Amino acid sequence: MFRFSRWLLFAALVLGSRLGATPALSTIADTLYTADGSRFNGVVNISWPSFEAADASNVAAETMQLEIINGNLYVQLVPTTNAITPAIYTVVYSSQDGIQFTEAWGVPPGILSLRVSDVRVAPGAVTGSAPAASTSILISDITGLQNALNIRPTSGTAFALSRAAIIDSTGSVDGAIGNLSDCLHVDGTSGACGVGGSSASGSFIDGEIPGGTLDGSNTTFTLANTPSPASSVTLYRNGLLLQQGADYTVSNNSLTFLASAPQTGDILTASYRMSVSLTGVGFVDGEVPAGAINGSNASFTLSQIPYPAASVAVYRNGLRLSSNADYTISGSSITFGSSFVLQTGDVVLCSYRIAQ
Repeated sequence: MFRFSRWLLFAALVLGSRLGATPALSTIADTLYTADGSRFNGVVNISWPSFEAADASNVAAETMQLEIINGNLYVQLVPTTNAITPAIYTVVYSSQDGIQFTEAWGVPPGILSLRVSDVRVAPGAVTGSAPAASTSILISDITGLQNALNIRPTSGTAFALSRAAIIDSTGSVDGAIGNLSDCLHVDGTSGACGVGGSSASGSFIDGEIPGGTLDGSNTTFTLANTPSPASSVTLYRNGLLLQQGADYTVSNNSLTFLASAPQTGDILTASYRMSVSLTGVGFVDGEVPAGAINGSNASFTLSQIPYPAASVAVYRNGLRLSSNADYTISGSSITFGSSFVLQTGDVVLCSYRIAQ
């Protein structure tokens, strides 16, 4: 019985000492001035919410009022920067001249005196501490956040700053691969500019003047290169497109006129391709569209659908017509306007690009 009584006494003393312990305090001592250099005189009200200090002491919410005489500030407060629950002190200054302003303090622990500049919290800053569990928020805790994240683009494995952006197969934003001088294609690939990229080959020859004598008798002229295909040749005489196979023929790099030899002063220009190959692009040259040329029929049909429609060039008797003014294109159909219906004997030729 005696031993049990001693144990109860010991437990009571230990518990009493714990209950009677006060949290550690930090001292803030400073001299306050006004903007004109005189010492501050007035009242400082310091208030705080309830919080749990670093030693697990529970600090109740309260407001303290200090009178500041001749600028002298001295106060001891429980530290908040290491508190178990976040807390700050709200400090309101009221001078004898009616001036009032507010600031926040975050008080660190320590045995040395602190100045106001050591505890003042900048606007927007965060102070205090708390257990990780109390500050962690799960994505599922916020309604709609997971759905918003799911539709938000993510960066792909090849993402890099200052690169052209492409969408990869997973929907992520990636950086285009290639040289910085390359052009980017709509399928996300890159290649040299102006020739359709690395998948292109061949070349275009435009506005070449064939070699040969213009004297009214010479009918043979020579191109600097061999067109490939021969049907790609477009030959103009004084600005009018001639019909291959009717006005002239092509053999290798030679042009032979069939009807009349070019006269002195005539101007000949030729354009053609040399084995041009572009991925997804095809060419149709000098096609005669299907349809009756009888002075009344206005509708004609191309063998393929032009792509794009703006690539179509329509020539009537060697003179190029104007799209949407002289004719319209819809799919593979050409419809001539009422003032441009083809007459018997007219020659119409069409050239255009197609998708392959």
